[in-house]
Amino acid sequence: MLAGVQTLPAQDHTAEVFGGYAYAKINPEANHPKENAHGWTGGAAGYANKWLGAGFEIAGQFGNMSTPSGTPAVSFKEYSYLVGPQVRFVSTKRLEVGAKILLGGVFGQARLDSATTAAQAATLSSAGYSNFDSTKFAMMVGLPVDVSVTKLIGIRVQPGWYRTSFINQHQSNFRFSIGPVFRFGGQ
Repeated sequence: MLAGVQTLPAQDHTAEVFGGYAYAKINPEANHPKENAHGWTGGAAGYANKWLGAGFEIAGQFGNMSTPSGTPAVSFKEYSYLVGPQVRFVSTKRLEVGAKILLGGVFGQARLDSATTAAQAATLSSAGYSNFDSTKFAMMVGLPVDVSVTKLIGIRVQPGWYRTSFINQHQSNFRFSIGPVFRFGGQ
């Protein structure tokens, strides 16, 4: 099978645009359990040759943190903006597999529900939950896998390690994206 893969012609596009759904398992309040977050992601990349390129990615994830019994959930959101190099190490007519290392920032926000009573706010505060707005360093190591639908359109599945640094601690998170990728340039 691998011998057959090496004989297929490689994709030769010079640019791509990706957008889609994003899932993340993150902990915006560092001392609390990781939470499920759902949202969107989008980005673009340009390639200097068939294998080496650079790109950027923006994303937004949203969710609610589990809180002590009798208290309302604390909502959170994160917006990341990342840029960096990427490589394609498998590039055939039907499949592209690559790697990217993206660096940049993340804006995180947590909010107590507006209906939170003073007693509930005190309980949440003593458990380490609070309102916050913070912009910090972020990075992602992703493994985009593109399955071609046509020469110009593919479906991307991208698992990744997503690191943030809120509340003076580093968080190692998981992020997964899926959606269409549109290719431009080449022959």
